[in-house]
Amino acid sequence: MAAMFVAMVWHAQRRLAAAEEAKRLAENEHRLLERQREFVRDASHELRTPITVARGHAELIRAENRETQTGEDITVVLDELDRLERLSERLLILAAAEHPGFLAFALVQIEPLVLGTARRWEPTANRDWLVDVAADGSIRADRDRLAIALDALIENAVKATDEGERIRIAASHTDGSLVIEVADTGVGIDRGQLARVFDRFSRLAAARGRGKGGTGLGLAIVKAIAEAHGGSVSVDGEPGRGATFRIHLPGFRSVGEPPEELQDKEVPASNLGL
Repeated sequence: MAAMFVAMVWHAQRRLAAAEEAKRLAENEHRLLERQREFVRDASHELRTPITVARGHAELIRAENRETQTGEDITVVLDELDRLERLSERLLILAAAEHPGFLAFALVQIEPLVLGTARRWEPTANRDWLVDVAADGSIRADRDRLAIALDALIENAVKATDEGERIRIAASHTDGSLVIEVADTGVGIDRGQLARVFDRFSRLAAARGRGKGGTGLGLAIVKAIAEAHGGSVSVDGEPGRGATFRIHLPGFRSVGEPPEELQDKEVPASNLGL
């Protein structure tokens, strides 16, 4: 009996020690992730000033040397500075994505959001643009963040296509969920690699840009914004036959349907202005 008791105590102590070690490792990993996020956030902030200063000097040099080789070289420098600025901005968004204050919720009308975004993009690229909004209603979301996600999908489609190829922007709803879709007829994606497209600095995402200055972070931002809203992202595609990206968001309300915060609740008539 004594030996059995000793064995039980020994096993209990081992389990306790293992649990404490697992907790310690988890806490260390959490601290490491926090430090990484802080570093990315701080680095992105600190990059803004030197990029702005460097761009100012480069633009002055180009203005004085437009017809020379120096002017052409400075144009390349400015393009790279623009890329660095986009990279720092996107890193900042990703670093903030898990922060509780990342989203500012409001009632967002879907049709104006999608149509307005499409109108902004159509003059920027000679593509066969098609817009189809079948979601006549609203959703509680952060409009600015949704616009960033939609811009990233459209930018991705533009970079993956050539002149005259089709880009389709659509919004629909099913079972109370909103689906925003951006489809293109560009270079496509190998089916075996679809799962990695939304990874940060994905080589696949960069490859779809055909060397057009992509950062490899646009699709990662789309995923982060969708998940922050309690939604998800998905993609279908084949090499040479284009790709279709979708953002799925919960809480869609059709026109005439009461907003979510008013459903299943008794609201005093005075609060409704009656």
